[in-house]
Amino acid sequence: MTDTSIYAELLLNIRQITVVVSLPSPHNDATNVRLSDDRQSLSVIHDGRHMTIRLPAPVRHAPNPTIATGSTRALSFRLPILDEASYKLSSTSDGLGPQSLSPASMGPTTQVACRFCQTLLVRKQVKIWKDLPSENWAEMMDFWHCHKPDTDDSATQKQDGVRKGYGAASSIRPTSATGLVDIISLHLVQQDCNVTVSEDLMALKNGKFQPVVNCASCEHPVGIAAGTDARIYKWNISLRSDPQLGWEDQSAQKLISAQLLAMIESQGVQKFLIHSEARNDSTEALLVSDVGILMGSIKSAETIQVWIFTPNMYFSSTLVPQSPKQVMKLYYKTVPNPEELLEQQSSKIDELQLPIELGNSRTGLSDY
Repeated sequence: MTDTSIYAELLLNIRQITVVVSLPSPHNDATNVRLSDDRQSLSVIHDGRHMTIRLPAPVRHAPNPTIATGSTRALSFRLPILDEASYKLSSTSDGLGPQSLSPASMGPTTQVACRFCQTLLVRKQVKIWKDLPSENWAEMMDFWHCHKPDTDDSATQKQDGVRKGYGAASSIRPTSATGLVDIISLHLVQQDCNVTVSEDLMALKNGKFQPVVNCASCEHPVGIAAGTDARIYKWNISLRSDPQLGWEDQSAQKLISAQLLAMIESQGVQKFLIHSEARNDSTEALLVSDVGILMGSIKSAETIQVWIFTPNMYFSSTLVPQSPKQVMKLYYKTVPNPEELLEQQSSKIDELQLPIELGNSRTGLSDY
C-alpha cells in the first residue's frame, strides 16, 4: 500500500502556505487533517496511518483544515502564515549559500582536504582566509574612485588598469599563507597546496586553456592552475575547523545555486546560458537545476538556457528528507545557437560557465 504524501509550499507574496495531499485511497469519514499546537507541523490521518511534515513557516491559530466532501484521493487547501513568520526567510543568496565554507567560518585551525581521499590539500601555513569581492568590482571602482589617474597619453592609458590597481588589466591574487574565497572556489598559491599540475587542459570561454590541478595523493582533478596560483573548486574539498571534528562538505548543486542567486542579485538578470568548461577530450557537459540544482549530462556542443522562475522558494515534502528546504524553481531548454541569442538579448541574459562534469540526472526539469 502506498503511503500518504504531503507537499507544502510557501507563497510569500500572499502570505499563505498551499498544501497538497495525495492519499493511497479515497478519503473517508475517518480521514483527518490536524495542525500541531505550535502551528509549525501538519499531520494527515488516513486509514489508521499518520503522516506528518514540518511546515515552511508557522501558521496562524485557526481551526484545523476542513476536507471537502466527495470521494477523492487528492486534498488541497491553504493556510495563512503568521505576520512575523518571514523574519527567517532571506531573499539573498545566503540561504542557499554554503556558510561552512565561507571565510567567516574559516580560521588558523581550519583544515582543507581532498573530498575523495581525505588528504590535506592546503598546508598548515595558511592561517588567513579572505573574501573575494564581486566579479564586477573593477567596473564599480570607476564610479567610487575619488581621484582617477591622469590618462592624457595613450601609452599611460594602457597602463592605467595595472597602475591604479583596478580595471580589466588588474587582478586580485592570493599571497603565501593567505587564501582567497569566492562562492564556488578557493584561490591559493600552489606552494601552499598539496597538488600537482597535470598536462590536461581545461577550455575556458575566452578560447584559452588552463592546466588542471590534481590532488597530489589520489590524482583526482580538484581545480585549475593560473600561473603559480591554484583555484580549487569547493565541491571537490572537505573542511573542518578543528582536527577533532568531522569533515564537512558541500554539494555542487548548492554551490552553483548560490552562484546563480549572486548573479541575479548583482546583475539583475534571471536568464542564463549554462555550459561547461569541458576538457578538450570530454563529451560531457552540463547541467541544470530544479531543486537545489539537479545536474544533467548533455552533448558538449549543446548549451542550456535557464530561466530562474522563483529564486527563493520554501517548501516541505514527505518525499524530501530534512524538510523544510529553501530551493529555486527554474525552467530550461537547449539552445542550438547560443552566440546569436547573446547578441540579440545581451542585456537580458547572462552566461555561466562551469568547469567539470557534475552529474548525470536531469530529473524534474521542465522545458519552456
